[in-house]
Amino acid sequence: MSIMKYRFESFGGVLALENPPMLVHVDRDFMLGLGCAPSPLWEKPDTSLLSAPIEVHFSVTNACSRRCGHCYMDSGEPDAGEMRAEDFRRAIDLLAGMGVFHIALGGGEALERPDFFELASYVRDCGIVPNLTTNGLLLTEETAAKCRIFGQVNVSVDWSENIGTAGQEDDAFAKRAKGVDFLLEAGASVGLNCVVTRQNFDRIGGLLAFAGKKGLTDVEFLRFKPSGRGKLDYFERRLTPAQNREFYPMLRRISQECDVPAKIDCSFVPMFCWHRPDKTLMEQFSVYGCEAANVLLGVRSDGRFAGCSFLSGEESIFDLPRLWNGSEYLARLRKRVDLAPEPCRSCAYLDICKGGCRAVSAFVVGDDSAPDPECPFVDGEDENYKART
Repeated sequence: MSIMKYRFESFGGVLALENPPMLVHVDRDFMLGLGCAPSPLWEKPDTSLLSAPIEVHFSVTNACSRRCGHCYMDSGEPDAGEMRAEDFRRAIDLLAGMGVFHIALGGGEALERPDFFELASYVRDCGIVPNLTTNGLLLTEETAAKCRIFGQVNVSVDWSENIGTAGQEDDAFAKRAKGVDFLLEAGASVGLNCVVTRQNFDRIGGLLAFAGKKGLTDVEFLRFKPSGRGKLDYFERRLTPAQNREFYPMLRRISQECDVPAKIDCSFVPMFCWHRPDKTLMEQFSVYGCEAANVLLGVRSDGRFAGCSFLSGEESIFDLPRLWNGSEYLARLRKRVDLAPEPCRSCAYLDICKGGCRAVSAFVVGDDSAPDPECPFVDGEDENYKART
């Protein structure tokens, strides 16, 4: 069992283990029972606002030779002002000092940065668990062996690929599958990421079957979002209302059949809530909607941060300790639940769902504080939203 790490919060603290993976919020009595002395944070009222992010999604480069047409980062060329190694290390020092537990390293394509593994090693040396998201096309036996440094490696599967022709040597999925094999042979923990669109919705079963056969840790399904180049054909690629309603029961059934855990990102929580799950169980298993600017933060390779990777922001990561409690931008993102209009205001799941995906609301409705227009509770009941979407 790995060493337990902890961080004080106003309600008590957050505990983290890497093996087995665990992240738990506990009260003050539990922290005292561990032998911790009372924290100065306990002199303040309990609040849901954390003292720092739990996880940061950090793009180490915007370079990517793949240049997928739907890329939410608009990757291809490196960002102007991309961080040098010394700047990256300084940013990691800052995040470690704030008590961040996990950093998800990605791009662009992270493996296209020549010093990437040196940067990843620095994250690990600072006591933060590094994870990697990669397209898998650059994985070799040598690079896969180096990937043992990560808590988990997630290989992204492109929605446009034909999984059914994975046996062809020139097929992109076949190359990614080979990369998965290299990782498994090296002893790395491996999962898959898949962006779900209406075009690949009916092929989810094939991907879960592949993951189950390989014995992968899990498959995380990500909602297609209007960010970066994803804005260009968003309305043609987003799930239909019927698919949004069918998504959770279908995923649950196929996941059980294939015996592989299926995860969803926070933007799918409105679709999950529409099936009226038990709120107590959701809270116990930390199933929650958008936690941008609280649990999560996204950082571009030039050092600009946003509430998450799908939102835009212009403030610098090097000012984060000062801005965490003083940024108007972050404060506005955090007020969404308190200021939620109808139909979210009357929804029993508001405190969990938090109004759905801000990136979708901003693009479709023109207001990132508006209810998610694709939430099944919203799209069938609000005539104003139907008129605008």
